[in-house]
Amino acid sequence: MLTSVLLHAAVLVGGWYATRDTRPSMEFLTYEIELVSPPPALQAEDAEVATEELVVERPEPEPTPPVPEEPEEVVPIEEPDPEPEPEPPPEPEPTTERPPEPDEEATPAATPEAPPEAEPDVSGEDINVRLEGVRRDYPQYYNNIIRQVQRCFRWRDGGNWETTVFFVIRRDGTANDIEFVSRSGNSAFDFEAMGAVDCAGRGRFGPLPEDLPFETLPVEFSFRPTGTDG
Repeated sequence: MLTSVLLHAAVLVGGWYATRDTRPSMEFLTYEIELVSPPPALQAEDAEVATEELVVERPEPEPTPPVPEEPEEVVPIEEPDPEPEPEPPPEPEPTTERPPEPDEEATPAATPEAPPEAEPDVSGEDINVRLEGVRRDYPQYYNNIIRQVQRCFRWRDGGNWETTVFFVIRRDGTANDIEFVSRSGNSAFDFEAMGAVDCAGRGRFGPLPEDLPFETLPVEFSFRPTGTDG
């Protein structure tokens, strides 16, 4: 065993010597540098040479010609336009229209709220004649006038009042020109009577009879509360 150990050790040592680096070692050279300063006279020359400036000659730039100044434009001051004179108002043209001629058979209109003492410009005799003719020759139309007005009259408060209302029935059965002939003094009763005529005159009367020789039928209707005479 000892012999085996020694043998192996010898082999290892031999291998180590065989693998050693056999390259020659590098030699380093050292140089000694000595700085020697020149004499003062040489130092001054070197300084002067070093301080000489390199002068480069450049051509002077040509002077630019001055730009001529443009004269300032003089802007004239505009005067404001004079204000136009106002046109005179046009003169009114003379009217050549003639007033409408009144219908011979139509009754002139008056204000709906005429005072009690104002009487309509209608002949009472002409009204009576027409109503008498209608009652005699057209009793059905005459009774329909009374019936339709009574249906529209809604007074229920009683009292001793009397109001007479005038109106005109046209050919188509409508009523217009409604106004007071006389008033009772009770405004509520008076306007209830006028409202009854307006209500019945909106087509309730029906057209006038075709053979009636009038285009309009004037009527005076007297109103009294229910239960009184008349």
